[in-house]
Amino acid sequence: AKYYQQRGKKVALISTDTYRPQAYEQLKVAGQKLNIPVFGNPKNKDALKIYKEFEKELNNSDLIIIDTAGRDALDKDLIDEIENLNRYIKPDERLLVMGADIGQGAKSVADQFHKSTHITGVIITKLDGTAKGGGALSACAATSAPIKFIGTGESIDDIETFNPKGFVSRLLGMGDLES
Repeated sequence: AKYYQQRGKKVALISTDTYRPQAYEQLKVAGQKLNIPVFGNPKNKDALKIYKEFEKELNNSDLIIIDTAGRDALDKDLIDEIENLNRYIKPDERLLVMGADIGQGAKSVADQFHKSTHITGVIITKLDGTAKGGGALSACAATSAPIKFIGTGESIDDIETFNPKGFVSRLLGMGDLES
């Protein structure tokens, strides 16, 4: 959101995560820090109905970021939910967010979500720890989806656009030589 806001886009955030406690409140706090409107209804447990409830307000934005529930390729209810959202909204981008520590399970998760939504990119988070993101890289290879952003910490400023040369030098333990 901050990345696009800094580039002159009118951004809105909406929480459709009905599973994680405090998901809406967490997104609301992040939005307030950036002065970006946040929509959601923590009392509603239907992600598509939440989106439809705020659709008119969302249409006033250049860019809408939809925060969905975390996914597990084996959970049919969550897969159905993301497929329904994808069919109705028809988003331009469908980004899969994966922790760098996901490991070997990454490929099956990525395959399922690519099958369900045709992933257009990946965001790798948790690169501030010891994990190097190998599983997330295999997810990119399996789906042919490029890495768009990486997360190197917990704050809003710790998300950066993906720079392959910097990433590889970090992966090799040499720090980000290019930066």
